[in-house]
Amino acid sequence: MEFAAPGSEMAAAGMDGGFVAVRGTSFAAPIAAGLLARVLTDPDPANAARAMSLVSRQALDLGARGPDPLYGRGLVGAELRTPPAAVQAKYALRGP
Repeated sequence: MEFAAPGSEMAAAGMDGGFVAVRGTSFAAPIAAGLLARVLTDPDPANAARAMSLVSRQALDLGARGPDPLYGRGLVGAELRTPPAAVQAKYALRGP
């Protein structure tokens, strides 16, 4: 794992036009991928390395100091998380 991203107690658009509370890697992974895609101007190894470096500098180091198996290089995208209460999410989606 390279990065950790918000994946719990988040609001997402629901099928009824309102919001639902969600959790899981299905919601965390797009945040990290989107942050990388935003700074990856061309799909080549040098630009990919620069994108990883830039996003790494923005990561909040959690857990053991430095990269670790639980949080990778740190938490990214925390400011992108919308708490369910902020949009009056009424119910939670549940996985299998």
